[in-house]
Amino acid sequence: MEITTNTQRKGLPRSLQFQRMERIVKAMQHPTAGVPVRSQKLFLTTVPNAFTGNDVTEWIMQKLGVKDSIEALHLASLLCYYGYFFHVTTNGAVQIKEDNELFRFQAPYFWVSTNWTTGNTEYAIYLIKRTLRNRQRHGLEEHEMRALDDLKKKLLHQWDFVTMQAEAQFRVLKDRKKTDKTIIDSQERAFWRVMRPSPDETSVLEMDIRNDLYTFRPIRRDEALKRRVILSDYDPFLGHCPPSNPWLTSDTDRWDLMQPLVENPTQLRVRRWSFNCKELLSDPTGVREFMKFCKADFSTESLNFYLHVQEIRNCPLSTIKEKAELVYREHLAPNAPQEVNINDTIRTKIIKLLTNPNREIFLEAEKHIVELMKKNSYPRFIQSEQYRNLLQNASNPVPKKTGIFHFVKDNYFRTSSSSSEDEYDSDDSAHKGETAGTPAANTGNKTQPLTAPLATTGNAAIAGSVQSGGGDGNKANVRNYSMVGQQWRL
Repeated sequence: MEITTNTQRKGLPRSLQFQRMERIVKAMQHPTAGVPVRSQKLFLTTVPNAFTGNDVTEWIMQKLGVKDSIEALHLASLLCYYGYFFHVTTNGAVQIKEDNELFRFQAPYFWVSTNWTTGNTEYAIYLIKRTLRNRQRHGLEEHEMRALDDLKKKLLHQWDFVTMQAEAQFRVLKDRKKTDKTIIDSQERAFWRVMRPSPDETSVLEMDIRNDLYTFRPIRRDEALKRRVILSDYDPFLGHCPPSNPWLTSDTDRWDLMQPLVENPTQLRVRRWSFNCKELLSDPTGVREFMKFCKADFSTESLNFYLHVQEIRNCPLSTIKEKAELVYREHLAPNAPQEVNINDTIRTKIIKLLTNPNREIFLEAEKHIVELMKKNSYPRFIQSEQYRNLLQNASNPVPKKTGIFHFVKDNYFRTSSSSSEDEYDSDDSAHKGETAGTPAANTGNKTQPLTAPLATTGNAAIAGSVQSGGGDGNKANVRNYSMVGQQWRL
């Protein structure tokens, strides 16, 4: 296996988490202040450098300041779950308990951060090596046998090399002592349990998604343009989105048309359902129309199961168990009235969780059912006559333009009942009274009832110019002031 260098380890997903856990493990392995390890007997063999679950729990409570023993057991179980120490026997236990079960620290060579790039070739060698040993003790499990068959197809061009490497390692292992064989077998099993867990278990690396999340994949230009064309009608920065925004115009139809449940949805809203199944299921009106289609198509089981799962996700904690058992009897139990199509692996995991269910008990089943709807009922709904009629009969409100002062009422700038003609007449009288000076300014003040601060400032400026200057200066000031008043009236 190719060992990951320190430089590469810094760029791995969640590298800081691995570094913190490895610091704790290194402190546990300290010769004097670490977890006490000693040679302990296991049946007819002696296991060197082993410790018990009670030893590691006491060390965590003393050295890390953990006061609760349950919390210390939880931390120890997490470290075992990430493969930093392993159970000596072959049962693969990861739950640490305060008992005399023997554990050993995993060698740094088998840490996840060290062998991050482990691939199919190494896993195939390990599985073949297991098949060469005693089947009763080292036989492959069902999921490992399926994985070996898949690897034979993938690595067909180098299968002879894989077989040769497995046989060579088996011959070297055959010459070792029985204790060494037990330890090496436990180390490898603990490592591959983390890297390639069974389908019933959740991988500690699942959240990383090394092929998708860690790898940067830029969007192609044609895909970006396609998304922009599709979503341009829904983006107010790229165009007008009917119905008009009531905060910018006096049109309030949006409050009624964009309710969760409406009788006649808008055309843009119906068109959005055809983007993907997620858009349809996120709209209550779309779910209602989709349910009508499923009833006519006699395929309501999947949609009813999805809606019941959403109800469990939002219900009070006290009713989760009751609702979970109801969903199981309705959709998952043998010969259920609305049985959905899921595999036995998911069904078995749900049955185990029914004794103490949580909100995410049906998460995997929900994902599976949504994928089935994407491939079956959803495309039929989008291509159906019902959807075409909805799109044809949908309303298409015309967007209204926003005004300059859209945040006030229309009659805000008029406090009196005077018409616009009177205002323009007052402006004309102001121009005619240029020779009078101060009377024209007073006339201009009458036409500005709501600009009192501005008008007061204008009067003061005009009065100052009258006192200091001649008649020509007064004409200029009066004319400028009346023009300012006309701009504010627009």
